[in-house]
Amino acid sequence: MHVTLIFPGVALPGFDSFKKKPTIEANFIDHGLASLSAAAKAQGHTVDLIDLRTLSGWGQFREEVARRTTRVWGVTSWSLHYPDAARAIRIIKEEKEDAVVVFGGVHATVQFQQVSSNRLIDHILTQEGEISFPKLLAKLERGEPVDRVIVGEPPVLDEIPWVDRDLFDMTGELQTPMVPSLPTPFVTTNAGRGCPFKCNFCQPAERAVFGNRVKMRSQENVVNELRVLKHRFHFRSWMAHDDLFFINHRWTREFCRQYRAAGFTEPYICQMRADLICRYPDVVTQMAETGLAWAMIGFESGSQRILDLFEKETTVEENLKAAAICKEAGVRVWANIMFGAPGETRSETADTVRMVWKIKPDHLSTSFFTPTPGSGMAAELEQQGLIMVDPYNGSCRTPNEAKVKHVDYDWLSKAVALAHQGGPESQLAALGGLAPGRENP
Repeated sequence: MHVTLIFPGVALPGFDSFKKKPTIEANFIDHGLASLSAAAKAQGHTVDLIDLRTLSGWGQFREEVARRTTRVWGVTSWSLHYPDAARAIRIIKEEKEDAVVVFGGVHATVQFQQVSSNRLIDHILTQEGEISFPKLLAKLERGEPVDRVIVGEPPVLDEIPWVDRDLFDMTGELQTPMVPSLPTPFVTTNAGRGCPFKCNFCQPAERAVFGNRVKMRSQENVVNELRVLKHRFHFRSWMAHDDLFFINHRWTREFCRQYRAAGFTEPYICQMRADLICRYPDVVTQMAETGLAWAMIGFESGSQRILDLFEKETTVEENLKAAAICKEAGVRVWANIMFGAPGETRSETADTVRMVWKIKPDHLSTSFFTPTPGSGMAAELEQQGLIMVDPYNGSCRTPNEAKVKHVDYDWLSKAVALAHQGGPESQLAALGGLAPGRENP
């Protein structure tokens, strides 16, 4: 059976953005959709894609739908993309009376009630889809009845095919490194799924999708895929796109050994946690010796109260120590910092700014706390009536709009600017008359 997949990822980069904007949102492939495509093709189905980022607008999308003879349409969506996904589904149904729409992705799981109320969606696939999606297609092809709601069977990662990089135009990703210092061509991959930690600005959404345990591909499987990518794309740097690539020190040690044994020296960037860096500094050194160039670390806050509010299970001291360990190993630090947590005081914000100054990150990525759909904090704030933004279009964490009530975003934006400037203390004091550890008057 033939299926057309839809990637609705224009919420951030916009239409006509592919290869025209130097951002990851405009150019990176979607690994979830590419993995579904690979699984479907492995079972004999044919697949094509409409990537909204490559189109001029909704008029061209309608034209693309109208010219196809496709009957089954697969639509994925993060919460950020849901308004565009819903509009795409409506257009498909308007143009194709016999269209069968299958909806999946993170949003289908974490906001199931909203998705199930959309009667234009024929089938909803929750959790992971590599096993269940091809089975659904086979039933449709045979004309057998299919339940509207299908709970995906969790796959063994080494037993499913590598993602289908023919689904997307790879030239966008190849020319868009995560940071400019990484040489191109550049590729991304995933070594595992899931996160065991309970940060409540994210969880329990991730566990709802992937379960309570982290699943890792074998080191051999990852290295073999990198071999194929090297042969095909001649990449010179890459990114481990996992929520946490360094999550098991034994797995990481063996990966480093196999990566080096395969002859790889290409630099890479990955997500890491401050507490694990502090616990296993020797692993950081080993990673650096075999190619780790950048560590993306969610420091989040310089206030211990805020870290505890987030259930981060890290300390401010670990944040500072982790940055020092990375720099000593020659690894550049990408610092993820979140400002404007509910109830955050000005002095706590100031302490975060001071922490950033001490860390001196090679790249500073700041965000405003955002009530992400499916997270514990979003549910709590919704109950309290404190959310100010559309929970879907507003679920981007970039600091460009007010997110929750009772936060002075004008003041906060000035503090964020000082964090990026690197000082001096006198300007921070002038901004709020703050000294370390003082609370708001």
